[in-house]
Amino acid sequence: MTNVCSVEQAFWRKAGAHYRRVTVAIGVALALTIGCLADPQRAQTADLLDRLTDARAKLATFPPPPEACNIVGDVETRLYGEPGLTEVQPAWSELADAAHALQAVCGQDTLLLQPISGSVALEAARQRWRDGKQREMGVACDHLRAAAIALSRDTPC
Repeated sequence: MTNVCSVEQAFWRKAGAHYRRVTVAIGVALALTIGCLADPQRAQTADLLDRLTDARAKLATFPPPPEACNIVGDVETRLYGEPGLTEVQPAWSELADAAHALQAVCGQDTLLLQPISGSVALEAARQRWRDGKQREMGVACDHLRAAAIALSRDTPC
């Protein structure tokens, strides 16, 4: 004879349709939640696009703030060091090319910040460095624009 008031009575009928329905409902809710989450690599790539766009805007001034080249270097490190980012194509390739172009701008700015000695050769070199900086800024803008399109974002420049 079983005691009707026993605690064991509440757990006597464990297997049944009720538990299957609960399991199915939890599974469906979990699948819907996972399906709606943003792709973390794509979100991180979009963040890197924003950072490179910010660095490009800072590099457009002369002399550029020192953190501009640090931002570009940090983004390059993350592009090559973070797992899974290379799979976000073609945005990853465009961001890597934009970062390379902005690193070249940093080098041009370093050369342009050197004191002038007044020689004709140095003045000619400085003009080539200025032209190179403008060209690389344009190249970076083209790659940033292509990356923004690949990520379905507004074009940055």
